[in-house]
Amino acid sequence: MALINKKDIEKLINVQSNNGNALCLSFYLPTHRAGKETLNGQDSLAFKNQIRKAKELLEKHDVPDAEIAEYIKPAEALLNENGFWRHQGEGLAVFITKGFSTHYELPVSMPNEVFVLDQFYFTPMLPVLSQNGRFFILWLYREKVAFYEATIDNIRQIDISSFVPESMNESLKFDVKGNDQDFNHSRTTTNGSNILVNAQGFSQSDQQHDRVREFMLDIDNNLQEILHDATEPLVLAGVDHYCSIYRNISKYKHIVEQNINVNEGGGDMHSIHERALAVMKPLMQKGHSEALTRYQNVAGTGSTSEDIATVAAEAVHGRIDTLFIAPSEPVWGTYDSVKATAEVHEEYQRGDDDLVNLAAIKTIAQGGTVYVSSYNGLQEATDGRVNVKALFRY
Repeated sequence: MALINKKDIEKLINVQSNNGNALCLSFYLPTHRAGKETLNGQDSLAFKNQIRKAKELLEKHDVPDAEIAEYIKPAEALLNENGFWRHQGEGLAVFITKGFSTHYELPVSMPNEVFVLDQFYFTPMLPVLSQNGRFFILWLYREKVAFYEATIDNIRQIDISSFVPESMNESLKFDVKGNDQDFNHSRTTTNGSNILVNAQGFSQSDQQHDRVREFMLDIDNNLQEILHDATEPLVLAGVDHYCSIYRNISKYKHIVEQNINVNEGGGDMHSIHERALAVMKPLMQKGHSEALTRYQNVAGTGSTSEDIATVAAEAVHGRIDTLFIAPSEPVWGTYDSVKATAEVHEEYQRGDDDLVNLAAIKTIAQGGTVYVSSYNGLQEATDGRVNVKALFRY
């Protein structure tokens, strides 16, 4: 189950930059985890209709029939992969160009759209890539270790079983079965050795404590497969002692300060999500409000802009610190690398990019922050005409 991140966007940009004159196909559709929609094949049918639309768009670009068949071949292969359609998230993105195809299951619903352009189209995914879009949860207790991708609206478990044991008991093979609370009781000394004792008389040695620490270190090292380039907040769930150990040894720099204290077996995925939201919502709102305040404090001084052509050009130059985007229709236009300026077109022309798409992706790729307003209830005032606000770095 692939998680989309900044490195993936960079890869896709690199692919489109090196594909000559090939067109880029971007498919987006809402999908379903289960229910009658899955049983009735509703998602695959929607994708089949998108393939038909993609063929029509390729024809409008005067692509010969033989080439159209080559473009569409990876999409048709995915369409016929029955097991694939039974294991979806809330949304799906598929990217195809000559000699390349990939797809991502997404934790937020997508519009039912397909784009055939000279570059991949990322705008529908911006809620996932934005600062207020996504966070992670790591659930730590003896009988279960689980990792989740979450937004304010949804949560899904990410399968990490190939590189992380499913439980501490499985990995450490404890000789005596205790519970997570065993580590929260006082130390006593017996014959010069430090012992942890619980109310039932169950004891754990410092050696076992070290084994737990090694286990946490192993989890952190292996999770780098997912987290090494991520910047999303990570919420720890479990007994405070375990969370404390993990926090102290982890190389991940975006662990949220507040843990979710969960006793052994204390809740399912959705209750964990609710408790994580109680932690994350105030943080998201605080970050969004503080960024808006910084923008408003310097608005009109030359350090900001609400003009999409200016914003797109400055994003290409790496000048944007923070970008606010309101949902809108595509703003078609081009960036002229010779003049170092962007131009807005009233209607789509061959070679155009959505300048909102261009501004956001360039900002993310160069270390800037993007907030999607009207997403997750985090909004800034807008008159309906302005779809971007940019705070410059200098």
